[in-house]
Amino acid sequence: MSQTALPVRTDAPVTSDELAFEAVPACAAAQAEDAQLQQKLNTTRDGALVAPGQIWEDLDSRQKKRRVVVVSVQSGRARVRTHYGVRLSTLSVSRMHKHSTGFRLVAPGEVRYGASAAPSDEKAQS
Repeated sequence: MSQTALPVRTDAPVTSDELAFEAVPACAAAQAEDAQLQQKLNTTRDGALVAPGQIWEDLDSRQKKRRVVVVSVQSGRARVRTHYGVRLSTLSVSRMHKHSTGFRLVAPGEVRYGASAAPSDEKAQS
């Protein structure tokens, strides 16, 4: 019976250079392809790129103008929170379109926070 030599295991510590080398993707083309895929997945039917900080309004008539704020987006899924709350939900980017069961992007001028401010040329009365 012949015995084959087993590889000798050394418990030498791994250097930070070796870890950094393994963490870097194989090529820049793969990174560019992944970024392109993410952009495609995170774009709505209407061509709007979903991004953190955007406010979307639910168009379902049962929801009474529910608004959500996008917290993060990845792989066609948007993590959102209620406009004035902390409850988190996940929405499919494919649902973010102008339809009775979808969402629409709220323009920044439509958002009202608290009491209206006095115009800049007028002084607020105390």
